[in-house]
Amino acid sequence: MSEKKGYLSNRGLMVIGIVSLVILVVGIILCYFGLNEEFYSESDSMRAIFEAITYLGEPIVFLVIIVVIFLGYNKILAKNLLLSILVSYYVNEWIKEIFQDDRPITNNDTSEDYDLIEPSYGFPSGHSQNAVAYWGYLSYEFKDNFKYKEIPILPVILSFVIFLVAISRIIIGVHDLQDIIGGLLIGIGILLLFIYLEPILSDQFNKLNIAVKIILAICISVGTFLVGTLLFPKAGLGLASTPPSYADEGAFGLVGGVLLGFGVGYILEQQYVKYNPSILTNKTKLINVLVGLVIALVIFFPLEYLLEIDSTFYRYFRYALIAFVISYVIPLLCVKINK
Repeated sequence: MSEKKGYLSNRGLMVIGIVSLVILVVGIILCYFGLNEEFYSESDSMRAIFEAITYLGEPIVFLVIIVVIFLGYNKILAKNLLLSILVSYYVNEWIKEIFQDDRPITNNDTSEDYDLIEPSYGFPSGHSQNAVAYWGYLSYEFKDNFKYKEIPILPVILSFVIFLVAISRIIIGVHDLQDIIGGLLIGIGILLLFIYLEPILSDQFNKLNIAVKIILAICISVGTFLVGTLLFPKAGLGLASTPPSYADEGAFGLVGGVLLGFGVGYILEQQYVKYNPSILTNKTKLINVLVGLVIALVIFFPLEYLLEIDSTFYRYFRYALIAFVISYVIPLLCVKINK
């Protein structure tokens, strides 16, 4: 998608700059007046509502939408959307491990592991940052569609979604204000860099032959995984001699695994399967999407929730398998079914 799209207009950049400045200034003012941890809601009904909203920043939601776009709309958009969120995940885990910021006292639940609702470091908020990288990239791709009096409708709606996801994190008590402010601003920075660098890097990558592409995909996957786990062994491998203060999120395993599975699968699919949703009827697209979602979820849930293996290496290969099935096996099966 983005290979054929223009970059952000000066007006778009100005809007993003103003929004970023407002987020920063409002955050500084509220923190200055001691309101950093004052937005937690003690209302069970209010927290229940925002616990549902916060799922819009969860990996399972991202996975479902990427499968729908890949099979029913445009593979390049699905690929770029995935890469944008992976970059954000990886950067977020690095920053968390560098700052090692404690979450607010409201992030406490004795019924959960480690007596914490969210067993990872606080700054920056991963949900806030990843929401910007994900929903923000969708806004960019559809910025020229569905306009009302020159106002792009979808970017406005998705900006509201990003805001709700960020706010939900402090209302349910798993982040303080500085966490979500940092997450939003870092997410905006990552999104802008991705928008401008992705077309250049994709163009250079597409010039390589298939063997070099696969080797490069494997090296990038293994490199990102090993660098993260070796620099931050407690977060990456769970090798601390005593139980860590914060549990293993496995973000390095997730990012490395998806890069391996999706990278190799996408390259092979582009070369040999050549699934093209643009030439299919709406009925065929719908069938393919339903088949793809069923297969993806049937594989995802048992590996994610039934096999309780506490290992980042397992997480790496688990996500590699899921991503390969989505990017190669499902399109191949859909092509066979469509014939």
